[in-house]
Parts: sequence; C-alpha cells; structure tokens
Amino acid sequence: MWTSLAFAVVGAIHLMPIAPVFVPETLARLYGIAPGDTTLLVLLRHRALLLALVGILCLWASWAAPVRPAALLAAAINVVGFLGFYALYGSPTGALRTIAVVDLIALPPLAFAAWTTLIRKWGAAKASACAGGSA
Repeated sequence: MWTSLAFAVVGAIHLMPIAPVFVPETLARLYGIAPGDTTLLVLLRHRALLLALVGILCLWASWAAPVRPAALLAAAINVVGFLGFYALYGSPTGALRTIAVVDLIALPPLAFAAWTTLIRKWGAAKASACAGGSA
C-alpha cells in the first residue's frame, strides 16, 4: 500500500506541469518566458509532455507492480537529472528554483518506492535462488 502511495505521489508531481501541453500561454506564468520565443515554447511544451508520460507511468506503477522498475528508472532519471543540471548551473533562482524544490519533494517518495520495489524484487530472486540450490 505504501509503495503504491509513493508511486502515486511521484506521478502526481510529474503531472503538475501538464498545462502547457494544452494551454501554451501558461508557460509565461510558470517559467517567465516570452510568448514569442518559438524555440523555447516548443521545448517547454515537449518537456511538459514528457513529464506527463513519466507521471502516467508512475500512476500506472501505483497499481501494476510489473511496471514499477520502468517507472522508477524514468522518474529517477528525470528528478536526479534535473537536480544535477540545476546544481551544475549554480542553482539559479526563479522558476528553476521552484522546479528544483518540487523535485526535492519528490525524492523521498521516489527513494521509498525504489527501496521497496528493489528489495522485494531482489529478495524474491534471492529466495528463489536459495530454494533452487537446496533441492
């Protein structure tokens, strides 16, 4: 149950910035970009779409255990990757700081989901190997 809740929280966090996919004008409010910057507009709308994909995968993983390793990988790459780039570029202020704070909030449930998913998977594999070796 707690693992499912952790995946649902991570999924919800990743779905929060989906608005720009459907309403590009929200990019100015969310990120402070000029609406006339077409390149940035395309990139940020694409980012919102990819985050939604990760969010949907995590929500799916909240009730489908076989999906959990893929959801963990996608969410971990996204969260840790963004935080790494954020630190690499000197922890800028503004909208990027807000994203970093939200990603930091996502870390504990993501770590818990990873721990419970991987412990169960490795524990089951270890138990199976031990049972097979004693026959």
